[in-house]
Amino acid sequence: MLDFAPTEEQEEIRKLAASIANDHLRPRARHAESEQDLPAELKLTLAQTGLTTPFPEEYGGSGPLEAVTYALIAEELAFGDPGLALNIIGSLMGPLSVLLAGSKQQQEEYIAPFCAPDTGYLQRGSLAFAELGGGYSPEAIHLLARRQGDGYLLSGSKRDVIHGEQADLRIVLARLEDSDQGPLCAFVLPSTPAGLTVRAEQQKLGLLAAPSATLLFEETALTGSALLGEPGNQGALRAALLYNILRAAIACGTARAALEYCSAYARERVAFGRPIVSYQGIAFIIAEMAMKLDGVRLLTWRAASAWDQGEVADHLLRDVECARRQAIKIAQSATTDAIQVMGGAGFMQDHPAEMWMRAAAAME
Repeated sequence: MLDFAPTEEQEEIRKLAASIANDHLRPRARHAESEQDLPAELKLTLAQTGLTTPFPEEYGGSGPLEAVTYALIAEELAFGDPGLALNIIGSLMGPLSVLLAGSKQQQEEYIAPFCAPDTGYLQRGSLAFAELGGGYSPEAIHLLARRQGDGYLLSGSKRDVIHGEQADLRIVLARLEDSDQGPLCAFVLPSTPAGLTVRAEQQKLGLLAAPSATLLFEETALTGSALLGEPGNQGALRAALLYNILRAAIACGTARAALEYCSAYARERVAFGRPIVSYQGIAFIIAEMAMKLDGVRLLTWRAASAWDQGEVADHLLRDVECARRQAIKIAQSATTDAIQVMGGAGFMQDHPAEMWMRAAAAME
């Protein structure tokens, strides 16, 4: 049987991420939601830990991490706050996509600025994945990149692009040539390409601390050098799968936060002379939350382990999709159940449960 127990090194990294989540993310969650962004001092703190520079040391990074390790990190960050976790992970996916799909020259050009000692923590990346009318599945990507001379023309749309309005490095996933089933490729967007309309998504239900945008492409012209790596390489698909694994981990962290918070509340809240956790109607809800969370965490770790093996096969696509869908489903049910356990208090902003429920609802 496969053993998904963290190694000693992974456990140390997990503990570091947990301390950041508890000491910095959770206390700042409400303020970050009102400001709709990650505080600059928190970016610096994260950069100093090396958690936001998982890139080769030759570019100034702290060394590449495995998907399993970063799934542990993403879950802990989301335990602090899912919006801030998605803000951090969404920014990382820009340079990580370059690392996975780009050439050596492109890696040197686009990754090094994120590792600069004095200014790297201020850099933002983004990965345009989901499309209007579609979800976070590689099969749902239909943005077309048609060849025109030495360059490409992009036509289509992207939604829910974290940092899509203000990123220093914007990567977009598209299908090459004129077929919805063409190879998946990744392109670097220049700062202001003609034919691109960017609309900030400000009226979101949740995840407000992760600013996002909609991108509309109307025959947007890109140079040939905008394509990351060689046409048809698997780097773009691996980037998409990694993003889904990390989004699943964020959903697990959200569910765990709701579980632990409502469990503590149920132990302290007294009704009819005893803690409400002693009543079966409450205890059964909490027990089911814990059971489902353990199951979906295992799915996420299995998908991450398969990703780390390097081969893109059908079972990897299936495992990643299953983990993402189930993790979001569990996050949505767990946060809703947490409010049910807490009763009217769950809807009050004195408690974070309502914020987590809105975040889980916005993860689709």
